[in-house]
Amino acid sequence: MNILIPVEIASRELLYKSYLSHILAYKGFNCYLGKKGHISYLCNKFQNYIYFDKGYHQSFSEQIYENVRKQNGHIVSLDEEGAVDFSDNRTLFKRYPKTLFEQIDQVFLWGKNQEEIINEYCDNNKKIRVTGHPRFEMLNSKYRIFYDDEINKIKNRYKNYILINTNMGFGNNIKGDDCIRDKIIGYGTWYKNIDEIINHDKLKIDNYIDLVEKISKNYNGNIIFRPHPEENLEIYRNAFDKVKNVTINNKGSVIPWLIAADYMIHPDCTTSIESIILGKKAISFLPKNKDNDLITQLPVELSYKTTSIEEVISLIGKEKNNKLKINNNDIRFIEDSFSISSESNNLILDSLNTFLQEGNQNLSSTIKLYDKIILNYRSFKFSLNSSKAAELLKKKISGFNYDKIKTIHKNCIKYDNELSKIKVKKVSDALYHFYRD
Repeated sequence: MNILIPVEIASRELLYKSYLSHILAYKGFNCYLGKKGHISYLCNKFQNYIYFDKGYHQSFSEQIYENVRKQNGHIVSLDEEGAVDFSDNRTLFKRYPKTLFEQIDQVFLWGKNQEEIINEYCDNNKKIRVTGHPRFEMLNSKYRIFYDDEINKIKNRYKNYILINTNMGFGNNIKGDDCIRDKIIGYGTWYKNIDEIINHDKLKIDNYIDLVEKISKNYNGNIIFRPHPEENLEIYRNAFDKVKNVTINNKGSVIPWLIAADYMIHPDCTTSIESIILGKKAISFLPKNKDNDLITQLPVELSYKTTSIEEVISLIGKEKNNKLKINNNDIRFIEDSFSISSESNNLILDSLNTFLQEGNQNLSSTIKLYDKIILNYRSFKFSLNSSKAAELLKKKISGFNYDKIKTIHKNCIKYDNELSKIKVKKVSDALYHFYRD
């Protein structure tokens, strides 16, 4: 049976989805991993497949689900934003509405906290399985081989550094504020207070520019400033143009940067969760006049919280800082929301095996020469598109290429030699076929 897995943000998704494709292929599935447009094309070509949905988006997802159903496909949900939320759980309610459970076959949740909230308003709990997320499972030390080369390159180049991650994609989006406000292609229907969110992000931007400028004068090392992939980098390039020890870099996975960093600072980013799973407590710096209703709470609660630049400078000036130690409450929060003790990949594989056991397979669904020509033409046409929307998409899938896929494939074999039985075939730019030899 074919499995179709879309990738939207390569730096966040490519590693774990490539590894997941390997272990699914080892068990007998044919996996196609590709950017969303290519996977959408295959959704209309194949039959009796499994489609990995990466998150419900009202007015967009319904059409995707309808297309999959027309082809007798199955839909499973592995959300990319499944645990980090505002205090009123508004994101969770938007991404897991009642109608979602009427349209899909299975939902893989990050943790029991999300399951408890969803069960309060949804009676389709037979479709829910708490698996955790493979992205976080791969932070386990046994997977360090996938990051070692990059970690060594980073350490050799930057030595000691502070990593600063930002998430101001609403107030500093590469497509502009109007696009974020738009009720069709933006978030205008998602959040009634979208203007407040945009303005709050702009407040955070000003505060982070001030923070970086002051840290740069008090820290004897480098500062790596890493904006969210949707952010416009120009505002930071202009602000830090004359600050010698600041490097703006948001390419590739954040994980090796987290591992190699001396400290990590963020407003309310998911990267703080990854940092604490890796054994490093982050610092959450937010404006003094912040609005708590506009902040995702869990990343802040699991960090050392401060609104003072002077305190941040004090924290990074101490060799051993008890304030940045991970405690038992941190571990409990992480387990309840992220199921980090679970083997997420195996739990997902176990659930998908039922589709194979049902015998509902159609191996005649293959990519023909005509399809390859169409897909490669689309890739070429996309490469020539210079619109803001296209530039954002290019930025999101940056690094999704054959060389990166080959590197991950080699590391999969180093990790588990049995995965040498898996073949990876390039179909077109940003579309790859994983299958067992």
